[in-house]
Amino acid sequence: MSGPDGVAEGVGQDLAWRPRLIAHRGVPTAFPENTLAGFGQALEDGADILETDLWVTADGVLVCHHDATLDRVTDQKGAIGDLTLARVKQATVLRSEYGAFEGAGQVPTLDELLAFVPADRGLALELKDPRLGEPELAARLAGQIAGRIEAGTVMLLSFQEDLLWAARRADPRVWISRIDEHEPHPWFAGNGIGTVPQAMAENPAYMAEARARDLWVCPLDPAPEPRLDWYSTLEVDALLTDDVARTRRELRERGWLEG
Repeated sequence: MSGPDGVAEGVGQDLAWRPRLIAHRGVPTAFPENTLAGFGQALEDGADILETDLWVTADGVLVCHHDATLDRVTDQKGAIGDLTLARVKQATVLRSEYGAFEGAGQVPTLDELLAFVPADRGLALELKDPRLGEPELAARLAGQIAGRIEAGTVMLLSFQEDLLWAARRADPRVWISRIDEHEPHPWFAGNGIGTVPQAMAENPAYMAEARARDLWVCPLDPAPEPRLDWYSTLEVDALLTDDVARTRRELRERGWLEG
């Protein structure tokens, strides 16, 4: 199955199951989400791919933040799209959905994340901002990640399919994956697919349908440990996780990971 080198390689090969581990917003169980501190810990813990979310500031800068506003996880308020980068940088990220933690930091820009992540680790960038469907901003994003598109170490994700196709029009080489809250059929003409495990369980043919469409599969399940045996039977290609160290430990205990 085709996919970015180092991101989706090995799919469909006759090898022992070894899913890629995607660090969901860094390590939000122990660090403020979507911060360089959290991403650094995820890398240290052995993440193959870092996942983050993209919004655009009022002055056109791509930043890594889950929500449309700063309100939930920072000490500031306001919609990112209404704030300049300078104003966004005044915010301190203090929390994740798990609580408040040490290791607070600023909202990173996409450029800062690109400079921070080693070339041999992948990036999964979720397109949140509807403005990323605009040709100019889609082209700006494609230009910023052009090196990783060329190297095959970046994937774009979104619940909004039009944003993915805008990016694909900007660069036909870019690897795109649709995610859905609850969709039991993997119908997508891109490269990857993801939905919640409950939806996958509704369709016993989910993986067969995905493979028939040459789709890479990662369940939308950031606490996957209780379902690892099922995921191994399905041979999903990646696991999303809020705690890379915990997921790696569980995989080692079951013999799916060495070291």
